[in-house]
Amino acid sequence: MDRINELVTQAALEERERSLSKRRHSDPTQPAAAWVTRARIEGEIGYALSVVLATVGCSHARGPYGGCTMCSYLLDGSAEQISSSNVVKQFKKAILRLENREPPLSVKIYTSGSFLDIEEIPLEARGKILEIISEDDRVQEVVIETRPEFVQLSTLEEIKTKLAGRTVEIAIGLESSNDVIREVFINKGFTLQDFKDAVDSIHSSGLDIRSYVLIKPPFLTEKQALLDGIQSIKDAANMGASTVSVNPVAVQKDTVVERLWYRRDYRPPWLWTVSEVLRRAREDVNPDVRIICDPVAPGKRRGPHNCGECDDAFSKAINRFSLTQDAQSLVTLDCDCRNIWDHTLKHEELSLLVHGR
Repeated sequence: MDRINELVTQAALEERERSLSKRRHSDPTQPAAAWVTRARIEGEIGYALSVVLATVGCSHARGPYGGCTMCSYLLDGSAEQISSSNVVKQFKKAILRLENREPPLSVKIYTSGSFLDIEEIPLEARGKILEIISEDDRVQEVVIETRPEFVQLSTLEEIKTKLAGRTVEIAIGLESSNDVIREVFINKGFTLQDFKDAVDSIHSSGLDIRSYVLIKPPFLTEKQALLDGIQSIKDAANMGASTVSVNPVAVQKDTVVERLWYRRDYRPPWLWTVSEVLRRAREDVNPDVRIICDPVAPGKRRGPHNCGECDDAFSKAINRFSLTQDAQSLVTLDCDCRNIWDHTLKHEELSLLVHGR
C-alpha cells in the first residue's frame, strides 16, 4: 500500500504542476464563481448563494503531496497573494446576486481550499465578510468550507459571535469514512481521527458540521463506490453531521482522475449509482440529517451519467430529492440501461474492465 501511495502522490504532484502552469492572471476583485440556486433552508425552500473566492489556493494542493486526485480547483486560484481588500471586493460583488431575493437565504463560502486558512483569506478579510453577512437579516444559514487542520476554537468563537442567531455549518470534505480510500486513493491528506477532532471542536463551539461525501473515488469499481458512498454517509451522520452533501465525481482537467479517464481506467459514476446511494442512505440515516446532492455535469461524458436518454430525468429527480428529502422521486426512476448498470455491479470486479464508458 505504501508503494501505491507513493505512485498516487507522484501523479498528483505532476498534475499539480500542470495546473500551476495554466494559471492565469485574472482580476483580483472578481470571485472565481458565484451562483444562486433553490435550496432547503431551515425546513423551507429558499435561495442559496454559492461564492467561490479566488485565493492563492488550497494549502494541500500547494504542499508536498500535490492535493486530491479528483480536484483541479487550484486552477480557480491566483498565482499571487490577493489582498484583504480585494477578497472583500470579491465577496461584495457576489452577494449582489441576492438582491431582491425573498428569505430564507443561505450563503455558502468556498475558496479553492479553506476559508479558515489565513494564507488564503487574511484575518481582516474574514472578519469583514462575516460582518457583511451579519448585516443581512434574510440570511438564516451560512456554510463555511475548510480543511480540518484550520479548525481552531478561537476561530469558531469568532464565527459564532459574528453570525449569532444563524445556523452555521462548517463544511469539511470527509469524502470517505474509509481511511485507505481517503488517504491513498483520494490523497486527501488527513485521517478519520483528524475529522473527528474537528467535529468535536465545532460541536463544542455550538456550530454544526456539513460533511462532503464523494461518490466513486478513483480505483474503485462501481459496486465498491456504491457501498462506500452509503457507508460514508451513514458514518458522517453518526459522527454528528447535520448535513451530508453527496458529490459524484466529475472528471476535472489536470487531475489524476482525468489521467485515468483518458486511459479508459476510470468512468464517472452512473446516475443509477448516485440515486441508489441517496435512496438507501435516506432510509438508514436519521431524518433530521439533510442529505443533499447537486451533481456537476450530469449527463456529460465527464460527469455522472447513464445512457444519455434518461440522464435529465435522473438529474431532476436528484434535485427534487435534495429539496424535499423525499426519496420517492428516486424510487420511480426507470430506464432500459438499468440492465447494463446491474451487469456492471455484478461483473466489473471479475472482468477488471470499466464497463459502459
